[in-house]
Amino acid sequence: MKIVHAVHGYPPELIGGTELYVARLCRELLGAGHEVSVFAGSVEWRKHFELEPFEQDGITGLRVHRDDLYFDRWDKGYNPLVAGAFRDFLEERRPDLVHVHHWIRLTTNLVAEAARAGVPAVVTTHDLYASCPRVFRLKGERGDEWCDQPMGTAVCRDCVPRWKFQRDEEIEGSLTSYLEDMRAELSLARARVAPSRGLAERLQRELDLGPEAFHVLPHGSLSDHFAGRPRPGRDGRIHLVYWSHLHPIKGAHLLLSAVAESGRADRFHVHLYGEPSGPAYRERLLRLAAPIEVTFHGAFRPADLAGATMDVAVIPTLASESYSFLLDEAVMLGVPILAADFGALAERATPRLLTFRRNDAAHLGERLRSIAERPQLLEQMRAALPPRLVRFEEHVRALAEVYALALKAGPPAAVPSDETARLRDQWRRREVGFQELVRSEHWEAVVAELRNRIEELEDELRRR
Repeated sequence: MKIVHAVHGYPPELIGGTELYVARLCRELLGAGHEVSVFAGSVEWRKHFELEPFEQDGITGLRVHRDDLYFDRWDKGYNPLVAGAFRDFLEERRPDLVHVHHWIRLTTNLVAEAARAGVPAVVTTHDLYASCPRVFRLKGERGDEWCDQPMGTAVCRDCVPRWKFQRDEEIEGSLTSYLEDMRAELSLARARVAPSRGLAERLQRELDLGPEAFHVLPHGSLSDHFAGRPRPGRDGRIHLVYWSHLHPIKGAHLLLSAVAESGRADRFHVHLYGEPSGPAYRERLLRLAAPIEVTFHGAFRPADLAGATMDVAVIPTLASESYSFLLDEAVMLGVPILAADFGALAERATPRLLTFRRNDAAHLGERLRSIAERPQLLEQMRAALPPRLVRFEEHVRALAEVYALALKAGPPAAVPSDETARLRDQWRRREVGFQELVRSEHWEAVVAELRNRIEELEDELRRR
């Protein structure tokens, strides 16, 4: 087959879980004799819209550099230049199948463009983007409160990021477009894949896709094994290890708070692998680390963990994980695991994995106190059945069956018209132009002040 993969980023520029998964999938498909190409987004802004060809491991593709600022924002999803470039890419490659992995940094009509080109598409939902403009369904001042409400203008209007000069009507219009785009993309896809049952059920319910809308296929481990095993602590302390981006969503702060609340902080040594997401979060972690023993290891490679001192792997994420490659790594390292009882982590739990309530430092503290006071508990967990590891080759075989179903179904019979996209193009161009004007002239605060003053005058006129 000739297969085109569309994804929001691709190594070596971006090396998150989804990007690494797509790169591994492309290599496996190439090795199986398929012709594979990639249409990838980028975080690198360019003064002019630019398409950068690349070749890596025998895989060719285009990396898209957008020229509009803040293109990671939820309301900058649709982009006519990206849509046109994707249309041209499909015309040039003439694939048998398109596999869409994400829309962010690209455009929210990738499946529609494939349909118009007469190419069936498969969509893998790697997260909750299709049902949440903020991606992770986390809200609140610190972005740690779980949202369980259906996506809609009334629910999302006051939650999504907005510029000071944007009124509710504009936000509601953008939200309506967002929801329409996501429903259309998943409806037009000839097959939909989710890496966990919970993610599939949530998206199915949120977007009204009907029963059994998704094929649930666990991703499969990106690494087959580690070159060695970590060393247990020999200093009388229990060594707790966290590795990931040091980002609030990943919950490193929760682990530090839990150790302090456990009442047995003297029994633990915390190891944090990863770089902080910004100065503010770095300072927050340093404050929490002050009264306990913590080692900040900084940037790391997964291979570094094989030689680390580690008694327990801790996964304190606040998000609803769709699969968790990190859990795969913890299983391969052979250590007991503490993880939040949410999303795919809870689905994959076995006696090797002890769960705690998501975003609950006190409950995690209780789990830590149990481990400190009951040494046999760690031994029992270490000897227990671990979460199942799916080999990547197994995942690819299952995905090939989904590809076959999509090819058999063929492209959608009813293809959406370009008219909506053309009108939306005009609206987006106006909005982008206005936003850039405000930003470049530093008018945002001025516009907000004028808006407030106009509203005050309007109120005064009504009172008269």
